[in-house]
Amino acid sequence: MKRKTRTITVNGKKYVWWWGVYYDSTELYLSPEDDKTSVIRVDFTDKNISGQFNMSVIIRKDGTEKTVKIIEPAMSGLLLPYLQEQEMFITRKNIFIDGCDLLRKMGYEVIGIKKGLCW
Repeated sequence: MKRKTRTITVNGKKYVWWWGVYYDSTELYLSPEDDKTSVIRVDFTDKNISGQFNMSVIIRKDGTEKTVKIIEPAMSGLLLPYLQEQEMFITRKNIFIDGCDLLRKMGYEVIGIKKGLCW
């Protein structure tokens, strides 16, 4: 990714998203393009790792299983419609959400997490 942030349009509204990979977590940041003071940080943490980060989440819903990479647009596109519907974006507020819990609230069963090697 050449730019630090990327733009994605969901239901006609533009959002900025970016990600961070840290020692024990992979985080996805989402913010409306027209209100950068509202940020939702979706955290995929695993305290039982050494030299690896959470790269993908394996989820199942209605009998269909799929793997979604955390740091790619597919995850942002999956989460944003739900976050819009729940009206989670609030001006001048940063919200922290556990990623696996969020997916469960959306009706997905989290089957597993694929790891990637830190660089």
